[in-house]
Amino acid sequence: MTPLVLLVGFLGSGKTTFLRGLLPELKAIGIEPHVVINDYQNAKVDAGLLAGLATEITPISGSCVCCGSRDELLAALEAFDHQAGRAMLIESNGTTDSEELIELLSLEPDLSGFTLPIQISLIDGKRWQKRFWHNGLERDQARTANYIHITRQDEISDARLKDVEASLAEAGITANRVDPAGVAQAVAAIAQAVGGIPSRHIHACTDTHCGHDHLQDDDHHDHASTPMSQSHAEHHFASLQEFLPAVVDQSAMDRMFASLPPEVIRAKGLARLSSSPDEYHIFQYVDRGTAVQWLPIGRETRIEQPLILFIGPSLPEDDLRQKIAALTPTGVS
Repeated sequence: MTPLVLLVGFLGSGKTTFLRGLLPELKAIGIEPHVVINDYQNAKVDAGLLAGLATEITPISGSCVCCGSRDELLAALEAFDHQAGRAMLIESNGTTDSEELIELLSLEPDLSGFTLPIQISLIDGKRWQKRFWHNGLERDQARTANYIHITRQDEISDARLKDVEASLAEAGITANRVDPAGVAQAVAAIAQAVGGIPSRHIHACTDTHCGHDHLQDDDHHDHASTPMSQSHAEHHFASLQEFLPAVVDQSAMDRMFASLPPEVIRAKGLARLSSSPDEYHIFQYVDRGTAVQWLPIGRETRIEQPLILFIGPSLPEDDLRQKIAALTPTGVS
């Protein structure tokens, strides 16, 4: 698999500048970086600033990659030539909904050659939470981060930096602080861990009690010891994808959603319900106190097996897997 790195930050937070520091660090340790840049009109301008720093730079000018530029982004990623020692970096535009983008990158079947997204959120130390009606979006862009980098620290006082850190803590944003060199080391470690794994979904477990996929290298392989799981645990992934039982009970699912820990910001996926096992349903959990949305979509889907995607910082993976394992309806073996 190829590491997939997502760079998120509000307008003017310094994403391109950060990339200019990150790309040489990656090349210096033997990682070949490829970059997709999304911006409203000046993606080619930003791409020009990175000329010579990456093996390939693909500019996408348009609205958010989650909607207006979605097809262009997917086409660029699907055409990627996966080879050992490569990494794909996406610089999103300043108004990107990071949760939506993580969902897109995690659930699209044709992107299974990439790891789940590794998100770096850039926090503008000078302007953090001074965006008026955009403050909520700025916080949301940081809530799903694997790593945080505070920019423009040389332009602010120590008191201001402490205020920013306190504001992040108050919002529950606890991702590790990192600089370009630290990100490069993390990407290199992930590349080494998953280099011999061709896909996120090596083997879809057919046992309805199975809540996750297994490697087939050994007679038994503990999920917690697989390279992909290690990279999730060590690098503070903001998303966790797991297979669901072939059929689930909707009331049991609703109880599971009601018991989710506060670290889970959103959950989304595909399921077949015991009340109508021949039909697939898309479901979405947005927040506590809000009813889970269920949408029937028919008998066929592009995704071969029911699954769920959790999004949030520092996800309690073992707890979430236990909740999934308890979903098999009574009488189903």
